[in-house]
Amino acid sequence: ERLLNNLHGWSAIKVTVKRDGVCLSAKNCGLCRKIKKPFDIIKDKSIINQPGKDTARLKIAGAKEVIWLKAKPQGLKSGLKKALAEFSKCPGIVIEGTSVLKYLKPDLNIHVYSSGNYTVVHPWGVQRVETHYC
Repeated sequence: ERLLNNLHGWSAIKVTVKRDGVCLSAKNCGLCRKIKKPFDIIKDKSIINQPGKDTARLKIAGAKEVIWLKAKPQGLKSGLKKALAEFSKCPGIVIEGTSVLKYLKPDLNIHVYSSGNYTVVHPWGVQRVETHYC
């Protein structure tokens, strides 16, 4: 969120991929059971701006526009292509979700862990970095 706040004019995509079997989220919200189509792109501001949701956090952090891509694994590639097309005039996009790395080669990939440690993955290798927030 701190990063997005400094990326003026950038937009964001929240990606949720349906997983079969046990829910990978500690929330166990049942969302995965609700994904019926190969993919769905949510732009409805009443959904995007729901307090406490990741999409609302991205918007509050400074994203110009936010899209939520919900997909089954087999619909992720085509859903991602369609979602990215929504931002053709955007200087950059922050994507929350690692499933897309199968189909994208981002300029920068940051994995954030709650402990404050993160890994920056460069095209030429991995560099481990530790951060401390005051």
